[in-house]
Amino acid sequence: MSSTNNWILKFWHWLLKRARLHPLLTGFLIFVGLGIISLAVGISTILFKPQTWFTWFNNASVLMGWLSMTAAWSFALLAWAHGKEAKHTFKGAGIEVIHIQKSFDASLILVSLNCQTEWHLRHIQPERVELLWTPMVKEQTENLLKKFPNIKCIDSRPERDRKLTNEQAYEIAVIKQHCISLLKNLLNEHKKERICVDVTAGTAIMNIAAFQAAEEMEVTTIYLLGKSSNKYQARIIDNNKVDDPDEARVIILSDRRESK
Repeated sequence: MSSTNNWILKFWHWLLKRARLHPLLTGFLIFVGLGIISLAVGISTILFKPQTWFTWFNNASVLMGWLSMTAAWSFALLAWAHGKEAKHTFKGAGIEVIHIQKSFDASLILVSLNCQTEWHLRHIQPERVELLWTPMVKEQTENLLKKFPNIKCIDSRPERDRKLTNEQAYEIAVIKQHCISLLKNLLNEHKKERICVDVTAGTAIMNIAAFQAAEEMEVTTIYLLGKSSNKYQARIIDNNKVDDPDEARVIILSDRRESK
């Protein structure tokens, strides 16, 4: 029963996605499908009944009603599917991860000048991490890898020289492709529902690019909401409280974790 429900759910998500990407073709297929079902029902009810001239007129009006009903249902289902697909794409936005320790096995993190990245490593405790960094935060990246030697990092270590330049921090296509490459490597070792992308730090362009890459690779996106405030009343993670697991909340932007 469970496998049947999973199959139906996967088919349903597939159909919703097709309705968004190919609305005309999907609408036509829905029209044809509903039409075939309606004709099958209609034929079965009259197949063995005697035909008269009144029956043919009646059938003509039924045919017009059938065409109208099938077309109307096709358009209605397409419009409804668009809304459902959008909701499904970014499901769970705004909810908080309560039990944060080991909540993800692997993380792609945008490195910060401040302590957000360290808080993530210290309290979420992924087994493996890849870091998105530029020369501006190279020193912070090196210090983090020294501070957390037990967390595996392979492809984004500074000595591998696969960094972005400071100028590329504003080139969305370059950043996105870099993120996709790092995520593919994480997916070689970990299930996608156990991977997250942390977009708390970085430029706005980097945030958007990393989020798009996460959506394409179907992994969860999070950000860290600090509980302290700076002089501008912005929410931050206090450097002096980085050891405190309650100093920040882990908020979901798009939830791709395995359904419970």
